[in-house]
Amino acid sequence: MGLRETISDNFNKAFVLAVLIFLVALFLRVTLNISHIVGLAISLVPLGIIALLLFIDKPYYSFMLIFTANYFVSGISRYVNVAPGITMDIIIAFTVIVISLQVFKSGKETKLSNALNRLTMVAFLWFLFCLFQILNPESSSPIAWLVNVRGISVYFLLVTALASIILRSYKDLKKILFIWAVFCLLAVFKAFIQKTFGFDFAERIWLAEGGARTHIIHTGIRYFSFFTDAGNFGSGIAFSMLIFAITAFQVKDKRLRNFYLFVAGACAYGMIISGTRGSLIIPFSGLTLYTALSRNIKVIVPTFAFLLLGFWFLNFTYIGHGNTYIRRMRSVFNPDDASLNVRLENQQLLRTAMIGKPLGVGIGMKRGNAVLYTPHPVLSKIPHDSWYVLLWVETGLVGMVFYILMLLYIVGSGIYLILLKLKDPELRGIITAFVCALFGVSLAAYSLEIFGQFPNSILIYIVMTFIFLSPVYDKELEENRIASDTIKV
Repeated sequence: MGLRETISDNFNKAFVLAVLIFLVALFLRVTLNISHIVGLAISLVPLGIIALLLFIDKPYYSFMLIFTANYFVSGISRYVNVAPGITMDIIIAFTVIVISLQVFKSGKETKLSNALNRLTMVAFLWFLFCLFQILNPESSSPIAWLVNVRGISVYFLLVTALASIILRSYKDLKKILFIWAVFCLLAVFKAFIQKTFGFDFAERIWLAEGGARTHIIHTGIRYFSFFTDAGNFGSGIAFSMLIFAITAFQVKDKRLRNFYLFVAGACAYGMIISGTRGSLIIPFSGLTLYTALSRNIKVIVPTFAFLLLGFWFLNFTYIGHGNTYIRRMRSVFNPDDASLNVRLENQQLLRTAMIGKPLGVGIGMKRGNAVLYTPHPVLSKIPHDSWYVLLWVETGLVGMVFYILMLLYIVGSGIYLILLKLKDPELRGIITAFVCALFGVSLAAYSLEIFGQFPNSILIYIVMTFIFLSPVYDKELEENRIASDTIKV
Protein backbone atom coordinates (compact mmCIF):
# COMPACT_ATOMS: atom_id res chain seq x y z
CA MET A 1 0.00 0.00 0.00
CA GLY A 2 1.39 3.39 -1.00
CA LEU A 3 1.73 6.44 1.20
CA ARG A 4 -1.29 8.14 -0.39
CA GLU A 5 -3.53 5.11 0.17
CA THR A 6 -2.32 4.80 3.78
CA ILE A 7 -3.08 8.44 4.51
CA SER A 8 -6.51 8.14 2.85
CA ASP A 9 -7.33 5.00 4.81
CA ASN A 10 -6.28 6.56 8.14
CA PHE A 11 -8.27 9.69 7.34
CA ASN A 12 -11.43 7.65 6.63
CA LYS A 13 -11.06 5.74 9.89
CA ALA A 14 -10.48 8.96 11.82
CA PHE A 15 -13.53 10.56 10.19
CA VAL A 16 -15.78 7.62 11.08
CA LEU A 17 -14.47 7.61 14.66
CA ALA A 18 -15.05 11.36 14.97
CA VAL A 19 -18.63 11.04 13.71
CA LEU A 20 -19.33 8.23 16.18
CA ILE A 21 -17.88 10.22 19.10
CA PHE A 22 -19.94 13.25 18.07
CA LEU A 23 -23.15 11.20 17.87
CA VAL A 24 -22.52 9.56 21.26
CA ALA A 25 -21.87 12.96 22.86
CA LEU A 26 -24.96 14.43 21.22
CA PHE A 27 -27.06 11.46 22.31
CA LEU A 28 -25.94 11.82 25.96
CA ARG A 29 -26.51 15.57 26.04
CA VAL A 30 -29.96 15.44 24.43
CA THR A 31 -31.08 12.45 26.55
CA LEU A 32 -29.99 14.07 29.81
CA ASN A 33 -31.15 17.62 29.08
CA ILE A 34 -33.91 17.59 26.49
CA SER A 35 -35.82 14.35 25.75
CA HIS A 36 -35.29 10.60 25.91
CA ILE A 37 -37.31 10.17 22.72
CA VAL A 38 -35.20 12.68 20.77
CA GLY A 39 -32.07 11.06 22.16
CA LEU A 40 -33.27 7.65 21.01
CA ALA A 41 -33.94 9.07 17.56
CA ILE A 42 -30.39 10.41 17.38
CA SER A 43 -28.99 7.07 18.51
CA LEU A 44 -30.71 5.44 15.54
CA VAL A 45 -29.03 7.77 13.02
CA PRO A 46 -26.05 5.41 12.44
CA LEU A 47 -28.43 2.53 11.74
CA GLY A 48 -30.33 4.79 9.37
CA ILE A 49 -27.13 5.69 7.52
CA ILE A 50 -26.16 2.01 7.24
CA ALA A 51 -29.63 1.13 5.95
CA LEU A 52 -29.48 3.99 3.43
CA LEU A 53 -26.12 2.80 2.09
CA LEU A 54 -27.43 -0.77 1.90
CA PHE A 55 -30.50 0.30 -0.07
CA ILE A 56 -28.37 2.32 -2.47
CA ASP A 57 -25.99 -0.57 -3.02
CA LYS A 58 -28.72 -3.24 -3.23
CA PRO A 59 -31.94 -2.02 -4.93
CA TYR A 60 -33.52 -5.39 -4.10
CA TYR A 61 -33.74 -4.39 -0.43
CA SER A 62 -35.31 -1.09 -1.38
CA PHE A 63 -38.01 -2.94 -3.29
CA MET A 64 -38.53 -5.25 -0.32
CA LEU A 65 -39.09 -2.11 1.74
CA ILE A 66 -41.92 -1.22 -0.65
CA PHE A 67 -43.34 -4.73 -0.31
CA THR A 68 -43.15 -4.68 3.50
CA ALA A 69 -44.31 -1.12 4.10
CA ASN A 70 -47.22 -1.62 1.73
CA TYR A 71 -48.54 -4.49 3.84
CA PHE A 72 -48.44 -2.69 7.19
CA VAL A 73 -48.69 1.05 6.45
CA SER A 74 -52.50 1.25 6.72
CA GLY A 75 -52.51 -0.46 10.11
CA ILE A 76 -49.62 1.62 11.43
CA SER A 77 -51.46 4.81 10.45
CA ARG A 78 -54.03 4.06 13.17
CA TYR A 79 -51.35 4.34 15.83
CA VAL A 80 -48.94 6.86 14.32
CA ASN A 81 -49.90 10.03 12.51
CA VAL A 82 -48.62 9.04 9.07
CA ALA A 83 -50.38 9.22 5.73
CA PRO A 84 -50.20 5.80 4.00
CA GLY A 85 -50.24 7.28 0.50
CA ILE A 86 -47.52 9.84 1.15
CA THR A 87 -45.41 7.23 2.96
CA MET A 88 -45.59 4.88 -0.01
CA ASP A 89 -44.91 7.77 -2.40
CA ILE A 90 -41.65 8.52 -0.58
CA ILE A 91 -40.52 4.88 -0.50
CA ILE A 92 -41.34 4.29 -4.17
CA ALA A 93 -39.65 7.55 -5.20
CA PHE A 94 -36.59 6.57 -3.15
CA THR A 95 -36.45 3.20 -4.94
CA VAL A 96 -36.66 4.93 -8.31
CA ILE A 97 -33.72 7.15 -7.32
CA VAL A 98 -31.74 4.13 -6.07
CA ILE A 99 -32.21 2.28 -9.35
CA SER A 100 -31.29 5.40 -11.31
CA LEU A 101 -28.04 5.63 -9.36
CA GLN A 102 -27.33 1.96 -10.03
CA VAL A 103 -27.58 2.48 -13.77
CA PHE A 104 -24.61 4.88 -13.66
CA LYS A 105 -22.42 2.60 -11.53
CA SER A 106 -20.00 0.44 -13.43
CA GLY A 107 -20.18 -3.32 -13.12
CA LYS A 108 -23.86 -3.38 -12.15
CA GLU A 109 -26.44 -5.50 -13.92
CA THR A 110 -29.34 -3.14 -13.29
CA LYS A 111 -30.83 -2.25 -16.67
CA LEU A 112 -33.69 0.14 -17.24
CA SER A 113 -34.50 -1.77 -20.42
CA ASN A 114 -35.72 -4.65 -18.22
CA ALA A 115 -38.68 -2.45 -17.33
CA LEU A 116 -39.92 -2.64 -20.92
CA ASN A 117 -42.35 -5.50 -21.38
CA ARG A 118 -45.92 -5.98 -22.48
CA LEU A 119 -47.29 -5.41 -18.98
CA THR A 120 -45.54 -2.09 -18.41
CA MET A 121 -46.55 -0.98 -21.91
CA VAL A 122 -50.19 -1.62 -21.04
CA ALA A 123 -49.73 0.15 -17.69
CA PHE A 124 -48.16 3.10 -19.52
CA LEU A 125 -51.11 3.37 -21.92
CA TRP A 126 -53.51 3.37 -18.97
CA PHE A 127 -51.37 6.03 -17.29
CA LEU A 128 -51.55 8.21 -20.41
CA PHE A 129 -55.34 7.90 -20.45
CA CYS A 130 -55.47 8.91 -16.78
CA LEU A 131 -52.98 11.73 -17.40
CA PHE A 132 -55.28 13.31 -19.97
CA GLN A 133 -58.14 13.04 -17.46
CA ILE A 134 -56.74 16.20 -15.86
CA LEU A 135 -58.26 18.00 -18.86
CA ASN A 136 -61.70 16.44 -18.31
CA PRO A 137 -64.20 19.31 -18.70
CA GLU A 138 -66.52 17.72 -16.12
CA SER A 139 -63.85 17.89 -13.39
CA SER A 140 -63.68 20.95 -11.20
CA SER A 141 -60.41 20.26 -9.39
CA PRO A 142 -56.89 19.37 -10.63
CA ILE A 143 -56.05 18.73 -6.95
CA ALA A 144 -58.57 15.89 -6.83
CA TRP A 145 -56.89 14.37 -9.89
CA LEU A 146 -53.41 14.77 -8.37
CA VAL A 147 -54.37 13.19 -5.04
CA ASN A 148 -56.24 10.20 -6.49
CA VAL A 149 -54.48 9.36 -9.79
CA ARG A 150 -51.73 7.59 -7.85
CA GLY A 151 -53.99 4.75 -6.73
CA ILE A 152 -55.61 4.38 -10.14
CA SER A 153 -52.58 4.38 -12.43
CA VAL A 154 -49.27 5.73 -11.06
CA TYR A 155 -48.62 2.88 -8.62
CA PHE A 156 -49.57 0.38 -11.31
CA LEU A 157 -46.96 1.75 -13.71
CA LEU A 158 -44.16 2.31 -11.18
CA VAL A 159 -44.52 -0.94 -9.24
CA THR A 160 -44.65 -3.13 -12.36
CA ALA A 161 -41.65 -1.29 -13.83
CA LEU A 162 -39.60 -1.54 -10.61
CA ALA A 163 -40.50 -5.20 -10.11
CA SER A 164 -39.57 -5.96 -13.73
CA ILE A 165 -36.12 -4.45 -13.16
CA ILE A 166 -35.37 -5.95 -9.75
CA LEU A 167 -37.15 -9.32 -9.50
CA ARG A 168 -35.28 -11.02 -12.34
CA SER A 169 -34.57 -14.35 -10.64
CA TYR A 170 -36.86 -17.26 -9.82
CA LYS A 171 -35.44 -17.10 -6.27
CA ASP A 172 -36.91 -13.59 -6.00
CA LEU A 173 -40.37 -14.97 -6.75
CA LYS A 174 -40.04 -17.71 -4.14
CA LYS A 175 -38.70 -15.29 -1.51
CA ILE A 176 -41.56 -12.86 -2.08
CA LEU A 177 -44.06 -15.71 -1.88
CA PHE A 178 -42.65 -17.00 1.42
CA ILE A 179 -42.50 -13.54 3.04
CA TRP A 180 -46.03 -12.84 1.81
CA ALA A 181 -47.18 -16.06 3.53
CA VAL A 182 -45.64 -14.89 6.81
CA PHE A 183 -47.36 -11.51 6.46
CA CYS A 184 -50.69 -13.28 5.88
CA LEU A 185 -50.27 -15.23 9.12
CA LEU A 186 -49.60 -11.97 10.97
CA ALA A 187 -52.71 -10.41 9.43
CA VAL A 188 -54.92 -13.35 10.37
CA PHE A 189 -53.41 -13.48 13.86
CA LYS A 190 -54.26 -9.80 14.35
CA ALA A 191 -57.85 -10.49 13.30
CA PHE A 192 -57.92 -13.45 15.69
CA ILE A 193 -56.75 -11.15 18.52
CA GLN A 194 -59.55 -8.70 17.64
CA LYS A 195 -62.14 -11.47 17.73
CA THR A 196 -60.83 -13.13 20.89
CA PHE A 197 -59.77 -10.18 23.04
CA GLY A 198 -61.53 -7.24 21.44
CA PHE A 199 -60.31 -4.08 19.73
CA ASP A 200 -57.45 -1.98 21.09
CA PHE A 201 -57.61 1.77 21.80
CA ALA A 202 -56.70 2.89 18.26
CA GLU A 203 -59.19 0.51 16.65
CA ARG A 204 -61.94 1.65 19.03
CA ILE A 205 -61.24 5.26 18.06
CA TRP A 206 -61.46 4.31 14.38
CA LEU A 207 -64.76 2.52 14.97
CA ALA A 208 -66.14 5.47 16.95
CA GLU A 209 -65.25 7.85 14.13
CA GLY A 210 -67.50 6.01 11.67
CA GLY A 211 -66.06 2.53 11.19
CA ALA A 212 -68.68 0.96 13.47
CA ARG A 213 -71.41 1.80 10.97
CA THR A 214 -70.14 -0.91 8.58
CA HIS A 215 -68.27 -3.20 11.00
CA ILE A 216 -70.53 -3.60 14.03
CA ILE A 217 -73.83 -4.47 12.37
CA HIS A 218 -76.93 -6.55 13.02
CA THR A 219 -75.40 -9.65 11.40
CA GLY A 220 -72.36 -9.52 13.70
CA ILE A 221 -68.92 -7.91 14.00
CA ARG A 222 -66.69 -7.72 10.94
CA TYR A 223 -62.98 -7.97 11.75
CA PHE A 224 -60.43 -6.05 9.72
CA SER A 225 -56.97 -6.91 11.14
CA PHE A 226 -54.50 -4.11 10.29
CA PHE A 227 -56.08 -3.48 6.87
CA THR A 228 -58.10 -0.37 6.02
CA ASP A 229 -61.42 -2.13 6.59
CA ALA A 230 -63.07 -5.55 6.65
CA GLY A 231 -63.90 -5.51 2.94
CA ASN A 232 -60.27 -4.87 2.07
CA PHE A 233 -59.09 -7.51 4.55
CA GLY A 234 -61.58 -10.15 3.45
CA SER A 235 -60.93 -9.77 -0.25
CA GLY A 236 -57.16 -9.49 0.14
CA ILE A 237 -56.86 -12.50 2.41
CA ALA A 238 -59.11 -14.51 0.05
CA PHE A 239 -56.77 -13.56 -2.80
CA SER A 240 -53.83 -14.83 -0.74
CA MET A 241 -55.72 -17.95 0.31
CA LEU A 242 -56.28 -19.03 -3.28
CA ILE A 243 -52.65 -18.41 -4.23
CA PHE A 244 -51.26 -20.45 -1.34
CA ALA A 245 -53.86 -23.21 -1.64
CA ILE A 246 -52.93 -23.85 -5.29
CA THR A 247 -49.21 -23.24 -4.80
CA ALA A 248 -49.10 -25.79 -1.98
CA PHE A 249 -49.79 -28.56 -4.50
CA GLN A 250 -47.18 -27.24 -6.96
CA VAL A 251 -44.01 -26.80 -4.91
CA LYS A 252 -41.58 -29.70 -4.64
CA ASP A 253 -40.50 -29.13 -1.05
CA LYS A 254 -42.88 -31.05 1.27
CA ARG A 255 -42.21 -28.76 4.24
CA LEU A 256 -43.03 -25.73 2.12
CA ARG A 257 -46.15 -27.51 0.84
CA ASN A 258 -47.39 -28.11 4.38
CA PHE A 259 -46.58 -24.53 5.37
CA TYR A 260 -48.53 -23.08 2.43
CA LEU A 261 -51.49 -25.36 3.19
CA PHE A 262 -51.48 -24.06 6.75
CA VAL A 263 -51.33 -20.46 5.48
CA ALA A 264 -54.24 -21.13 3.09
CA GLY A 265 -56.30 -22.52 5.98
CA ALA A 266 -55.48 -19.52 8.16
CA CYS A 267 -56.45 -17.18 5.31
CA ALA A 268 -59.77 -19.00 4.92
CA TYR A 269 -60.46 -18.35 8.61
CA GLY A 270 -59.56 -14.68 8.13
CA MET A 271 -61.86 -14.39 5.11
CA ILE A 272 -64.76 -15.86 7.09
CA ILE A 273 -64.46 -13.63 10.16
CA SER A 274 -64.10 -10.53 7.95
CA GLY A 275 -67.76 -10.98 7.04
CA THR A 276 -66.97 -9.88 3.47
CA ARG A 277 -69.45 -11.72 1.27
CA GLY A 278 -68.02 -10.48 -2.02
CA SER A 279 -64.71 -12.19 -1.26
CA LEU A 280 -66.34 -15.60 -1.88
CA ILE A 281 -66.26 -14.97 -5.63
CA ILE A 282 -62.44 -15.14 -5.52
CA PRO A 283 -62.07 -18.82 -4.50
CA PHE A 284 -65.14 -19.95 -6.45
CA SER A 285 -64.17 -18.30 -9.74
CA GLY A 286 -60.45 -18.88 -9.28
CA LEU A 287 -60.85 -22.60 -8.63
CA THR A 288 -63.20 -22.87 -11.60
CA LEU A 289 -60.47 -21.48 -13.84
CA TYR A 290 -57.96 -23.76 -12.13
CA THR A 291 -59.93 -26.86 -13.15
CA ALA A 292 -59.91 -25.62 -16.76
CA LEU A 293 -56.15 -24.99 -16.78
CA SER A 294 -54.96 -28.04 -14.87
CA ARG A 295 -55.53 -30.57 -17.70
CA ASN A 296 -55.17 -33.29 -15.08
CA ILE A 297 -58.14 -35.49 -14.23
CA LYS A 298 -56.71 -36.11 -10.75
CA VAL A 299 -56.95 -32.37 -10.13
CA ILE A 300 -60.14 -31.60 -12.05
CA VAL A 301 -62.38 -34.14 -10.30
CA PRO A 302 -61.64 -33.27 -6.64
CA THR A 303 -61.51 -29.51 -7.30
CA PHE A 304 -64.80 -29.54 -9.20
CA ALA A 305 -66.37 -31.73 -6.51
CA PHE A 306 -65.19 -29.26 -3.85
CA LEU A 307 -66.79 -26.37 -5.76
CA LEU A 308 -70.09 -28.22 -6.17
CA LEU A 309 -70.09 -29.19 -2.50
CA GLY A 310 -69.45 -25.60 -1.44
CA PHE A 311 -72.17 -24.27 -3.72
CA TRP A 312 -74.64 -26.92 -2.52
CA PHE A 313 -73.80 -26.24 1.13
CA LEU A 314 -74.32 -22.48 0.84
CA ASN A 315 -77.20 -22.37 -1.62
CA PHE A 316 -79.34 -25.41 -0.93
CA THR A 317 -78.91 -26.21 2.77
CA TYR A 318 -79.34 -24.54 6.14
CA ILE A 319 -76.52 -26.46 7.78
CA GLY A 320 -74.72 -24.20 10.25
CA HIS A 321 -77.25 -21.41 9.68
CA GLY A 322 -77.05 -20.46 13.33
CA ASN A 323 -73.47 -19.28 12.76
CA THR A 324 -73.30 -15.58 11.94
CA TYR A 325 -70.54 -15.91 9.36
CA ILE A 326 -72.04 -18.88 7.52
CA ARG A 327 -75.39 -17.11 7.41
CA ARG A 328 -73.75 -14.00 5.98
CA MET A 329 -71.86 -15.95 3.30
CA ARG A 330 -75.05 -17.79 2.38
CA SER A 331 -76.76 -14.46 1.61
CA VAL A 332 -74.45 -14.08 -1.42
CA PHE A 333 -76.61 -16.58 -3.29
CA ASN A 334 -79.88 -14.86 -2.36
CA PRO A 335 -81.19 -12.86 -5.35
CA ASP A 336 -83.56 -10.97 -3.02
CA ASP A 337 -80.79 -9.80 -0.68
CA ALA A 338 -81.49 -6.24 0.44
CA SER A 339 -77.87 -5.16 0.08
CA LEU A 340 -77.75 -6.42 -3.51
CA ASN A 341 -80.97 -4.62 -4.39
CA VAL A 342 -79.70 -1.34 -2.94
CA ARG A 343 -76.51 -1.74 -4.97
CA LEU A 344 -78.50 -2.26 -8.17
CA GLU A 345 -80.73 0.73 -7.40
CA ASN A 346 -77.66 2.93 -6.89
CA GLN A 347 -76.24 1.78 -10.21
CA GLN A 348 -79.49 2.68 -11.95
CA LEU A 349 -79.31 6.18 -10.45
CA LEU A 350 -75.71 6.48 -11.58
CA ARG A 351 -76.62 5.28 -15.07
CA THR A 352 -79.08 8.15 -15.40
CA ALA A 353 -76.63 10.72 -14.00
CA MET A 354 -73.85 9.52 -16.32
CA ILE A 355 -75.75 10.26 -19.53
CA GLY A 356 -73.59 12.49 -21.74
CA LYS A 357 -70.40 11.82 -19.76
CA PRO A 358 -68.41 9.21 -21.77
CA LEU A 359 -65.15 10.23 -20.02
CA GLY A 360 -66.69 10.48 -16.57
CA VAL A 361 -66.61 13.39 -14.14
CA GLY A 362 -62.87 13.28 -13.49
CA ILE A 363 -60.51 11.27 -11.31
CA GLY A 364 -61.07 11.96 -7.62
CA MET A 365 -64.53 13.46 -8.08
CA LYS A 366 -66.46 10.44 -6.81
CA ARG A 367 -64.57 9.65 -3.59
CA GLY A 368 -65.87 9.98 -0.07
CA ASN A 369 -63.87 13.18 0.40
CA ALA A 370 -64.92 14.61 -2.97
CA VAL A 371 -66.90 17.31 -1.17
CA LEU A 372 -63.54 19.05 -0.74
CA TYR A 373 -63.29 19.46 -4.50
CA THR A 374 -66.74 20.84 -5.33
CA PRO A 375 -68.05 17.54 -6.73
CA HIS A 376 -70.97 16.72 -8.95
CA PRO A 377 -74.05 17.44 -6.79
CA VAL A 378 -75.74 14.11 -7.64
CA LEU A 379 -72.91 11.65 -8.30
CA SER A 380 -71.00 12.44 -5.12
CA LYS A 381 -73.98 11.40 -2.98
CA ILE A 382 -74.55 7.97 -4.54
CA PRO A 383 -72.36 5.15 -3.10
CA HIS A 384 -70.30 3.40 -5.78
CA ASP A 385 -69.70 0.13 -3.82
CA SER A 386 -67.41 -1.18 -6.54
CA TRP A 387 -64.04 -0.59 -8.18
CA TYR A 388 -65.56 -0.79 -11.65
CA VAL A 389 -68.41 1.57 -10.78
CA LEU A 390 -65.85 4.01 -9.37
CA LEU A 391 -63.90 3.86 -12.64
CA TRP A 392 -67.10 4.19 -14.63
CA VAL A 393 -68.08 7.40 -12.83
CA GLU A 394 -64.60 8.97 -12.70
CA THR A 395 -63.25 7.91 -16.12
CA GLY A 396 -66.48 7.18 -17.95
CA LEU A 397 -67.58 4.19 -19.95
CA VAL A 398 -64.43 4.63 -22.06
CA GLY A 399 -62.15 4.30 -19.04
CA MET A 400 -64.04 1.39 -17.50
CA VAL A 401 -64.01 -0.61 -20.75
CA PHE A 402 -60.31 0.21 -21.24
CA TYR A 403 -59.54 -1.08 -17.74
CA ILE A 404 -61.56 -4.29 -18.12
CA LEU A 405 -59.96 -5.03 -21.49
CA MET A 406 -56.57 -4.45 -19.88
CA LEU A 407 -57.35 -7.01 -17.17
CA LEU A 408 -58.63 -9.48 -19.75
CA TYR A 409 -55.41 -9.06 -21.70
CA ILE A 410 -53.29 -9.69 -18.60
CA VAL A 411 -55.25 -12.77 -17.56
CA GLY A 412 -55.35 -14.02 -21.16
CA SER A 413 -51.59 -13.59 -21.49
CA GLY A 414 -51.10 -15.60 -18.32
CA ILE A 415 -53.32 -18.42 -19.63
CA TYR A 416 -51.36 -18.44 -22.89
CA LEU A 417 -48.05 -18.73 -21.03
CA ILE A 418 -49.37 -21.56 -18.83
CA LEU A 419 -50.81 -23.61 -21.68
CA LEU A 420 -48.20 -23.07 -24.39
CA LYS A 421 -44.96 -21.58 -23.12
CA LEU A 422 -43.85 -22.52 -19.62
CA LYS A 423 -41.98 -25.82 -19.33
CA ASP A 424 -40.97 -26.07 -15.67
CA PRO A 425 -43.81 -27.81 -13.76
CA GLU A 426 -43.34 -25.98 -10.46
CA LEU A 427 -43.11 -22.55 -12.08
CA ARG A 428 -46.12 -23.30 -14.27
CA GLY A 429 -48.10 -24.33 -11.18
CA ILE A 430 -47.23 -21.15 -9.26
CA ILE A 431 -48.08 -18.94 -12.25
CA THR A 432 -51.37 -20.84 -12.53
CA ALA A 433 -52.10 -19.89 -8.92
CA PHE A 434 -51.35 -16.25 -9.73
CA VAL A 435 -53.53 -16.20 -12.84
CA CYS A 436 -56.47 -17.89 -11.10
CA ALA A 437 -56.28 -15.52 -8.13
CA LEU A 438 -56.02 -12.51 -10.46
CA PHE A 439 -59.07 -13.75 -12.36
CA GLY A 440 -60.92 -14.07 -9.05
CA VAL A 441 -60.14 -10.55 -7.82
CA SER A 442 -61.00 -9.13 -11.26
CA LEU A 443 -64.52 -10.52 -10.82
CA ALA A 444 -64.69 -9.54 -7.14
CA ALA A 445 -63.89 -5.94 -8.10
CA TYR A 446 -67.51 -5.66 -9.23
CA SER A 447 -68.55 -5.52 -5.58
CA LEU A 448 -65.30 -4.50 -3.85
CA GLU A 449 -62.79 -1.68 -4.24
CA ILE A 450 -59.88 -4.12 -4.06
CA PHE A 451 -57.65 -2.60 -6.78
CA GLY A 452 -57.43 0.80 -5.14
CA GLN A 453 -56.30 0.07 -1.57
CA PHE A 454 -53.17 -0.93 0.31
CA PRO A 455 -51.90 -3.60 0.47
CA ASN A 456 -53.94 -5.41 -2.17
CA SER A 457 -53.29 -3.14 -5.12
CA ILE A 458 -49.49 -3.39 -4.95
CA LEU A 459 -49.66 -7.13 -4.24
CA ILE A 460 -51.79 -7.55 -7.36
CA TYR A 461 -49.34 -5.50 -9.45
CA ILE A 462 -46.43 -7.67 -8.24
CA VAL A 463 -48.39 -10.82 -9.13
CA MET A 464 -49.04 -9.39 -12.61
CA THR A 465 -45.32 -8.72 -13.00
CA PHE A 466 -44.43 -12.28 -11.98
CA ILE A 467 -46.82 -13.59 -14.64
CA PHE A 468 -45.11 -11.58 -17.38
CA LEU A 469 -41.61 -12.37 -16.08
CA SER A 470 -42.34 -16.11 -15.96
CA PRO A 471 -40.65 -16.79 -19.37
CA VAL A 472 -37.47 -15.24 -17.92
CA TYR A 473 -37.67 -17.57 -14.92
CA ASP A 474 -38.45 -20.54 -17.16
CA LYS A 475 -35.36 -19.83 -19.24
CA GLU A 476 -33.26 -19.53 -16.09
CA LEU A 477 -34.51 -22.88 -14.77
CA GLU A 478 -33.90 -24.55 -18.15
CA GLU A 479 -30.33 -23.25 -18.26
CA ASN A 480 -29.75 -24.48 -14.71
CA ARG A 481 -31.03 -27.95 -15.66
CA ILE A 482 -28.76 -28.09 -18.70
CA ALA A 483 -25.77 -26.98 -16.62
CA SER A 484 -26.59 -29.58 -13.97
CA ASP A 485 -26.91 -32.36 -16.55
CA THR A 486 -23.60 -31.34 -18.07
CA ILE A 487 -21.84 -31.55 -14.73
CA LYS A 488 -23.29 -35.00 -14.09
CA VAL A 489 -22.07 -36.24 -17.46
